[in-house]
Amino acid sequence: MNGFVDKYNSVMNQSTGKYIENLCAKHGVSQSAVAREINVPRQLLSYVIRNKRELSLQVAIKLEAFFSLPEGELVKMQALQAVVKRKREIKEDLCRKLIANIAFWSYDISAIDEIPDDEIIESTFRVLDLDDIDLMFEIYPRKRIMQVWRERMAVQGDYMKMLNIMIAMYYFGIQNPEKYLDRIEREHINKLLKHATGFNG
Repeated sequence: MNGFVDKYNSVMNQSTGKYIENLCAKHGVSQSAVAREINVPRQLLSYVIRNKRELSLQVAIKLEAFFSLPEGELVKMQALQAVVKRKREIKEDLCRKLIANIAFWSYDISAIDEIPDDEIIESTFRVLDLDDIDLMFEIYPRKRIMQVWRERMAVQGDYMKMLNIMIAMYYFGIQNPEKYLDRIEREHINKLLKHATGFNG
Protein backbone atom coordinates (compact mmCIF):
# COMPACT_ATOMS: atom_id res chain seq x y z
CA MET A 1 0.00 0.00 0.00
CA ASN A 2 2.78 2.48 0.86
CA GLY A 3 4.37 1.82 -2.52
CA PHE A 4 1.13 2.74 -4.25
CA VAL A 5 0.76 5.92 -2.20
CA ASP A 6 4.35 6.96 -2.91
CA LYS A 7 3.87 6.35 -6.62
CA TYR A 8 0.56 8.28 -6.64
CA ASN A 9 2.16 11.25 -4.90
CA SER A 10 5.07 11.11 -7.32
CA VAL A 11 2.68 11.19 -10.27
CA MET A 12 0.72 14.13 -8.92
CA ASN A 13 3.80 16.16 -8.03
CA GLN A 14 5.11 16.25 -11.60
CA SER A 15 3.70 16.39 -15.10
CA THR A 16 3.94 13.47 -17.49
CA GLY A 17 6.47 15.47 -19.50
CA LYS A 18 8.60 16.10 -16.44
CA TYR A 19 8.44 12.41 -15.56
CA ILE A 20 9.74 11.48 -19.03
CA GLU A 21 12.48 14.12 -18.72
CA ASN A 22 13.54 12.60 -15.39
CA LEU A 23 13.57 9.14 -16.95
CA CYS A 24 15.98 10.40 -19.61
CA ALA A 25 18.25 11.85 -16.93
CA LYS A 26 18.04 8.71 -14.80
CA HIS A 27 19.06 6.49 -17.73
CA GLY A 28 21.72 8.92 -18.91
CA VAL A 29 20.26 9.40 -22.40
CA SER A 30 19.44 12.59 -24.24
CA GLN A 31 15.99 13.43 -25.55
CA SER A 32 17.39 13.33 -29.07
CA ALA A 33 18.73 9.83 -28.51
CA VAL A 34 15.40 8.63 -27.12
CA ALA A 35 13.51 10.15 -30.04
CA ARG A 36 15.87 8.44 -32.47
CA GLU A 37 15.62 5.06 -30.74
CA ILE A 38 11.81 5.04 -30.64
CA ASN A 39 11.57 6.52 -34.15
CA VAL A 40 9.60 9.70 -33.42
CA PRO A 41 10.46 13.29 -34.39
CA ARG A 42 12.71 14.96 -31.82
CA GLN A 43 10.51 18.05 -31.83
CA LEU A 44 7.43 15.95 -31.05
CA LEU A 45 9.10 14.41 -28.00
CA SER A 46 10.29 17.87 -26.95
CA TYR A 47 6.72 19.21 -27.11
CA VAL A 48 5.49 16.29 -24.97
CA ILE A 49 8.22 16.84 -22.37
CA ARG A 50 7.43 20.59 -22.23
CA ASN A 51 3.70 19.80 -21.87
CA LYS A 52 2.87 21.58 -25.10
CA ARG A 53 1.38 18.44 -26.59
CA GLU A 54 -0.43 15.42 -25.17
CA LEU A 55 1.28 12.09 -25.19
CA SER A 56 -0.27 9.85 -27.87
CA LEU A 57 -0.93 6.18 -27.19
CA GLN A 58 1.59 5.16 -29.85
CA VAL A 59 4.41 7.26 -28.41
CA ALA A 60 3.51 6.22 -24.86
CA ILE A 61 3.83 2.53 -25.78
CA LYS A 62 7.21 3.14 -27.39
CA LEU A 63 8.49 5.09 -24.38
CA GLU A 64 7.26 2.44 -21.95
CA ALA A 65 9.09 -0.24 -23.92
CA PHE A 66 12.28 1.83 -24.15
CA PHE A 67 12.38 2.61 -20.41
CA SER A 68 11.01 -0.84 -19.38
CA LEU A 69 7.99 0.73 -17.65
CA PRO A 70 4.88 -1.21 -16.61
CA GLU A 71 2.36 -1.43 -19.42
CA GLY A 72 0.07 1.59 -19.58
CA GLU A 73 1.93 3.60 -16.91
CA LEU A 74 2.39 6.79 -18.95
CA VAL A 75 -1.14 6.75 -20.35
CA LYS A 76 -2.62 6.22 -16.88
CA MET A 77 -0.46 9.00 -15.48
CA GLN A 78 -1.58 11.46 -18.13
CA ALA A 79 -5.25 10.47 -17.70
CA LEU A 80 -5.06 10.79 -13.92
CA GLN A 81 -3.49 14.23 -14.16
CA ALA A 82 -6.21 15.31 -16.60
CA VAL A 83 -8.90 14.19 -14.13
CA VAL A 84 -7.22 16.02 -11.24
CA LYS A 85 -6.88 19.17 -13.35
CA ARG A 86 -10.54 19.03 -14.40
CA LYS A 87 -11.73 18.61 -10.80
CA ARG A 88 -9.49 21.42 -9.64
CA GLU A 89 -10.88 23.77 -12.29
CA ILE A 90 -14.47 22.91 -11.33
CA LYS A 91 -13.76 23.42 -7.63
CA GLU A 92 -12.15 26.80 -8.29
CA ASP A 93 -15.09 27.85 -10.46
CA LEU A 94 -17.63 26.86 -7.78
CA CYS A 95 -15.66 28.65 -5.07
CA ARG A 96 -15.30 31.76 -7.22
CA LYS A 97 -19.08 31.88 -7.73
CA LEU A 98 -19.78 31.22 -4.05
CA ILE A 99 -17.41 34.01 -3.02
CA ALA A 100 -19.11 36.35 -5.50
CA ASN A 101 -22.46 35.43 -3.93
CA ILE A 102 -21.11 36.25 -0.45
CA ALA A 103 -21.50 32.60 0.57
CA PHE A 104 -17.85 32.56 1.64
CA TRP A 105 -17.40 36.13 2.82
CA SER A 106 -14.36 35.20 4.92
CA TYR A 107 -12.43 33.55 2.06
CA ASP A 108 -10.89 34.66 -1.22
CA ILE A 109 -10.09 32.51 -4.24
CA SER A 110 -6.43 32.26 -3.22
CA ALA A 111 -7.56 30.39 -0.10
CA ILE A 112 -9.54 27.72 -1.95
CA ASP A 113 -7.72 24.86 -0.21
CA GLU A 114 -8.76 26.25 3.17
CA ILE A 115 -12.48 26.00 2.39
CA PRO A 116 -13.90 22.74 3.85
CA ASP A 117 -15.50 20.45 1.28
CA ASP A 118 -18.64 20.14 3.41
CA GLU A 119 -19.14 23.91 3.20
CA ILE A 120 -18.65 23.88 -0.57
CA ILE A 121 -21.24 21.12 -0.96
CA GLU A 122 -23.84 22.75 1.29
CA SER A 123 -23.35 26.25 -0.15
CA THR A 124 -23.53 24.98 -3.73
CA PHE A 125 -26.94 23.46 -2.99
CA ARG A 126 -28.10 26.64 -1.24
CA VAL A 127 -26.75 29.34 -3.54
CA LEU A 128 -25.83 28.12 -7.01
CA ASP A 129 -27.92 26.93 -9.96
CA LEU A 130 -28.63 23.46 -11.32
CA ASP A 131 -25.73 23.46 -13.77
CA ASP A 132 -23.29 24.22 -10.94
CA ILE A 133 -24.83 21.51 -8.75
CA ASP A 134 -24.35 19.04 -11.62
CA LEU A 135 -20.68 20.04 -11.76
CA MET A 136 -20.37 19.48 -8.01
CA PHE A 137 -21.37 15.86 -8.58
CA GLU A 138 -18.34 15.53 -10.88
CA ILE A 139 -15.83 16.34 -8.15
CA TYR A 140 -17.32 14.71 -5.04
CA PRO A 141 -18.61 11.15 -4.57
CA ARG A 142 -22.40 10.96 -4.57
CA LYS A 143 -22.31 9.20 -1.19
CA ARG A 144 -20.31 12.09 0.33
CA ILE A 145 -22.68 14.70 -1.09
CA MET A 146 -25.71 12.86 0.26
CA GLN A 147 -24.12 12.53 3.69
CA VAL A 148 -23.45 16.28 3.86
CA TRP A 149 -26.97 17.05 2.69
CA ARG A 150 -28.52 14.71 5.27
CA GLU A 151 -26.42 16.00 8.16
CA ARG A 152 -26.44 19.72 7.38
CA MET A 153 -29.57 20.45 5.36
CA ALA A 154 -32.19 17.70 5.52
CA VAL A 155 -32.47 18.18 9.30
CA GLN A 156 -33.48 21.85 9.00
CA GLY A 157 -37.25 21.19 8.96
CA ASP A 158 -39.59 23.76 7.41
CA TYR A 159 -36.78 26.30 7.02
CA MET A 160 -35.42 24.55 3.90
CA LYS A 161 -38.25 22.15 3.15
CA MET A 162 -38.95 23.06 -0.48
CA LEU A 163 -35.26 23.06 -1.40
CA ASN A 164 -34.73 19.75 0.36
CA ILE A 165 -37.73 18.17 -1.38
CA MET A 166 -36.26 19.18 -4.74
CA ILE A 167 -32.82 17.83 -3.81
CA ALA A 168 -34.26 14.57 -2.48
CA MET A 169 -36.29 13.90 -5.62
CA TYR A 170 -34.05 15.29 -8.35
CA TYR A 171 -30.57 14.33 -7.12
CA PHE A 172 -31.14 11.28 -4.93
CA GLY A 173 -34.28 9.74 -6.45
CA ILE A 174 -36.05 9.56 -3.08
CA GLN A 175 -39.69 8.55 -3.24
CA ASN A 176 -42.08 10.33 -0.84
CA PRO A 177 -39.48 13.01 0.01
CA GLU A 178 -41.64 14.71 2.64
CA LYS A 179 -41.93 11.51 4.67
CA TYR A 180 -38.22 10.91 4.22
CA LEU A 181 -37.34 14.40 5.45
CA ASP A 182 -39.70 14.12 8.43
CA ARG A 183 -37.99 10.86 9.40
CA ILE A 184 -34.51 12.38 9.07
CA GLU A 185 -35.54 15.35 11.21
CA ARG A 186 -37.07 13.10 13.90
CA GLU A 187 -33.93 10.97 14.02
CA HIS A 188 -31.82 14.10 14.35
CA ILE A 189 -33.96 15.49 17.19
CA ASN A 190 -33.96 12.14 19.01
CA LYS A 191 -30.18 11.98 18.72
CA LEU A 192 -29.85 15.48 20.17
CA LEU A 193 -32.22 14.63 23.03
CA LYS A 194 -30.38 11.40 23.77
CA HIS A 195 -27.08 13.24 23.79
CA ALA A 196 -28.46 15.97 26.08
CA THR A 197 -29.93 13.37 28.46
CA GLY A 198 -26.67 11.47 28.62
CA PHE A 199 -24.72 14.68 29.21
CA ASN A 200 -27.04 15.79 32.03
CA GLY A 201 -26.91 12.35 33.57
